[in-house]
Amino acid sequence: MYQTDLKNAEIFNELLDELYDNIKLEQVRAGEHIRSRITEQEPSIRDEKLLAKSMLFDARLEMLKGNLDKGEKLLEGAADAFVLTGENLYYYHFFKGLLLYRQNKLQEAIVQYERAESFLSVEINPREVSDFYYKLANTYYYMNMTAFSVLNANKAIEAAFQYNQELQLAKCRMLQGLNHMYLADFRKAEDLFLSALQHDATESELQLPMYIHHNLGILYFKQNQLEKAMGQFEQSMQYKHSEYYLKSLYYVTESSFRLGMKDRAMEYFTEGFALSKKRDEDTYKWMFAMLHKQYVDMDSFELVWREGIEYFQSIEDENSVRHFSERLAKYYTDNHDFEKASRYYLLALK
Repeated sequence: MYQTDLKNAEIFNELLDELYDNIKLEQVRAGEHIRSRITEQEPSIRDEKLLAKSMLFDARLEMLKGNLDKGEKLLEGAADAFVLTGENLYYYHFFKGLLLYRQNKLQEAIVQYERAESFLSVEINPREVSDFYYKLANTYYYMNMTAFSVLNANKAIEAAFQYNQELQLAKCRMLQGLNHMYLADFRKAEDLFLSALQHDATESELQLPMYIHHNLGILYFKQNQLEKAMGQFEQSMQYKHSEYYLKSLYYVTESSFRLGMKDRAMEYFTEGFALSKKRDEDTYKWMFAMLHKQYVDMDSFELVWREGIEYFQSIEDENSVRHFSERLAKYYTDNHDFEKASRYYLLALK
């Protein structure tokens, strides 16, 4: 009986490892298939550490699928049902950090990552290291703590090289490209984005090239290389991603306007504004409306842009407030209205 239980536990643990590998590769369908096999085996397992790990991995799978509430219930359910030690404490704190990141509670996420890190060197398979430091670096990036993001992304790249983790290398290089773009080191950012495209990401359901093409578009847009930017945004749009399609569509519309391609710009604008209304995406409704006032219906440009900036302030979208305030300030400067220009330059600096 003991031998049978031991063999069952060994097979069960192998299935858990396979599930986790698929989760890290963002292979949702394959992960769900393995999860169903784990569920069939679970009644025969008596090892509480394995049962706790199974529940924790299930939580991360649900989070990957976007089911944050279910993921949180599973995560806390594992902590309530089992005494977590060693490896499982690492997974609990790491996954808790991922959940808080998805909930936009970034400082709280960092606290959980720091707790997880204390278990990383002694309790965890070293193949886990790259995923952990990539997630930590990504969180620091969205906190605008670029130096910490670069530092941890380098740790992630070093570990990914060691274990030939191609997808991880591509993700890390894309993140480092974003960091260097934020630092206005555009040449280095371009090298990193192009390098990320060279890695084989086909093993994942994550459409990584779509994100890279979009970010290359942003990079060229920032440098006023608008034709190159349009090419990248159009490549990104081919993936038909529900969120990034609209993002790329906005930029390709503005690029067309700025290049004087008004007919093409209006085709993109009509599609983008209709899509933002269909989805009830207020942010993009404002962005497309502001674009239209800038290049087509200019009589109400100032009013709509001021109202748009107030909207972005109301939802605490600091990047959009900064972006549109800088441009409105330049408009007022060009029109010698320095009092209003000062107001919006100050707003952009907050």
